Amino acid sequence: MLVKRALSTLIPPKVASTKNIGSAPNAKRIANVVQFYKSLPQGPAAQIKPSGVIGRYKAKYFDGNNASGKPLWHLAVSILLMGYSLEYYFHLRHHKDGAAH
Repeated sequence: MLVKRALSTLIPPKVASTKNIGSAPNAKRIANVVQFYKSLPQGPAAQIKPSGVIGRYKAKYFDGNNASGKPLWHLAVSILLMGYSLEYYFHLRHHKDGAAH
């Protein structure tokens, strides 16, 4: 008895039997499901063109086969340029204040 119960859980129930398809409510429901899946687009999704500066940068250096380490170099160079420009600005300001005294 225990073996029969264990085997019965392995056998799937009859979800779409001919008896159930013949009745009107189930047939209509299955027809709606089939119609829904027929209306879905088929094939690979269309490529979306990136827009904006950040979107194009991401597409160029991060997405797909284009992934590289260049953004790390861009970050390092931009930090160096920003640091140099701030240092230069404050250095000139220091001399300007010193000349007035």
